[in-house]
Amino acid sequence: MRGNALFLSNFIEGNRIQFIIPVYQRNYDWLLENCDQLFNDLVKLKRSNRPTHFFGSIVTSSADSYGLNRLVIDGQQRLTTISLLLLAGIKAVKEGKLNVSNESRLDEARDVFLFAKYCNVERKIKLVPIANDMKAYDLIFKDEGTFIEDSKVTRNYRHFYDLLTRVPQRLSFDELLDAIERLQIISIELDCNDDPQLIFESLNSTGLALTGADKIRNYLLMSLTAEEQQSCFKNYWQKIESATDNQPTMFLRDYLTIKQQLQRPVRIANIYPEWKKYMHGKDRKEELAEMLDYAKYYRQITKGELHTDKLSKKIRHICNLETDIANVFFIQFLRYASINSLPENEIYKVIDVVENYFARRIVCNMPANALTQVFCALHKDVVKSLDEYALAEIEHGFLYSDVLVYHIMRRDGNYQLPRDIQFVDSIKTRDAYHMLKPFQIFLFERLENSIHGEYNDVANDMRTKMATIEHIMPQTLNADWIAMLGADYETIKEKYLHTFANLTLTGINSELSNKAFEIKRDGKNVGGSITPGYKDSKYRLTRKVTTCQKWTDVELENRSAEIVEIFLRLYPLPTTVFKPLPKPVEEVSLEEESFSPTSRMLRGFRIFGSEYQESTWKGMLLKVVSIVSERYPDIVDSLYDAESFFWTSKKVEYMQYCTMIGPDKYLWTSMDNKGKLRCLRYLFDKCDVAESELVIILEPTKDFVDVNSES
Repeated sequence: MRGNALFLSNFIEGNRIQFIIPVYQRNYDWLLENCDQLFNDLVKLKRSNRPTHFFGSIVTSSADSYGLNRLVIDGQQRLTTISLLLLAGIKAVKEGKLNVSNESRLDEARDVFLFAKYCNVERKIKLVPIANDMKAYDLIFKDEGTFIEDSKVTRNYRHFYDLLTRVPQRLSFDELLDAIERLQIISIELDCNDDPQLIFESLNSTGLALTGADKIRNYLLMSLTAEEQQSCFKNYWQKIESATDNQPTMFLRDYLTIKQQLQRPVRIANIYPEWKKYMHGKDRKEELAEMLDYAKYYRQITKGELHTDKLSKKIRHICNLETDIANVFFIQFLRYASINSLPENEIYKVIDVVENYFARRIVCNMPANALTQVFCALHKDVVKSLDEYALAEIEHGFLYSDVLVYHIMRRDGNYQLPRDIQFVDSIKTRDAYHMLKPFQIFLFERLENSIHGEYNDVANDMRTKMATIEHIMPQTLNADWIAMLGADYETIKEKYLHTFANLTLTGINSELSNKAFEIKRDGKNVGGSITPGYKDSKYRLTRKVTTCQKWTDVELENRSAEIVEIFLRLYPLPTTVFKPLPKPVEEVSLEEESFSPTSRMLRGFRIFGSEYQESTWKGMLLKVVSIVSERYPDIVDSLYDAESFFWTSKKVEYMQYCTMIGPDKYLWTSMDNKGKLRCLRYLFDKCDVAESELVIILEPTKDFVDVNSES
């Protein structure tokens, strides 16, 4: 590796040399603010007495056996931007909008920075961008008035043109070229013994930071030969980007979660180092092929595009929620369904069960983020249960959906599927008006289209604001409404105002506002100006209201009962015939909040994929704390003396109740077994570790819990 301080003009000059952007590099991605910063730096440079301005490092390696052409390992964004700025300046001069002392300065810019007229290929442009950028870039060189407008190459070129042609001018072309020629770089040339990936990671260049997906792409492709890079980029990575709408980071997070069988998705900020750990010893081309396979299912989920119209419509209900927490489950399930040729009806049932899980929890106002670790484990749980029957060579007629229902229904606490008593009560009382917008879209679309036949695209109407949710009984009651509701109007309003019973869909909210019920229902005609009422609505949910002659607590209660009936028909409590095989030991996850350790014999535990033998609850507590402390030392250190379970000797008044776990570090252990589990939940929460990572292994009991019960 050789490094030299050079002027950019000396680095890039040469009539034969081309600078080739490898396929593993990201698209040209500078923002307008990056362009503005560069332009302002050049203006300041020209007005100052400074002879140079540092422009960062540019790392290259040989692109051919002759060592003439260079692969740009780092610096493509800056090289591309400088050429766009000069092209904009040349165009402005040609059109008489930018001053130049002599046209020979234009030739100087072309010869030094833009063209390699003696290179041994037909395309004589000095910079060779990746395929996605090259078409837009070359059209600018042709200057025939045809551009690719959605390209950032074109956008930044036009932006520089605007900056250069503003009145008064901040730079002439001569001043622009002089300033660019004063830019200084550190040129780093790699030789065959250098590892370009390690060098690339260590650089801290100016410009736009790389995303996790950028780094992963570079990691996968950079170590391959040039021919292999082209092949893998075209056959795999480019298709992965297409499947993810050129936003592959979230897919890569889900893929890594699946492949490593994580109980919680890796943090986006940590995705690249975690990816490198995962890839250790793996073949990169084989991994790319598998990634593309998974990406196809990711697209099916995120776009609601399954292989039949019936399934596509079903998955779009979940798409309306605009949540990605179930993606890890659905990627695995749809792939499993394809491999095992599951019939359409079975796939539909599985999607329906998950939709039911979401719907009941949303209506009952239960936190959605609590389900992250459930969906990370759900497919694995189902397959494991089916495999246990296969391993025992016991015939069964259980379907995937049967086992799925069991594993959803067995969860409790923050992870439970609400039973009917809670669900019905929440339908009647839930503040649906202040729900998150995606939740409203999801639930009101299902209410409106609960009966087959006439279909209204409520989701699109609500997103485009063609339809809004309106109170039938208004938030501000005028004299007409008070008279209709009677003496208990305040009680009625408090009970029903924001509930499903008093909400409907309309596109005429502002016109109806808090008008009398008859006007809302029938509309009005004032001086020939007609305001339509509910009777003119295209929504069945709204037209249903027009059968009422008034709107009081009687009508509200009737409508509440109707909506309860619809929701129960859409989302009946799931039942299952599946029963797991008896196990030689019982395994309980820390996430199972209803589990009681009272009088239970401990055999051991499993955490982070490793199993440990332990027969005492105190011993398990101390060992788990030790393991977590080794993995997250800084976080655990911050817990001491935080008025909880972790103490130093200076704070502990009753040392006999604590156990030393390190120098001047103590853990409060004088508590019952339930308290020990509370301590572990506290620790896991602070360290952002999924509770399902800890599995407690117990002596089995003979009791079987009926997941179909209402308890």
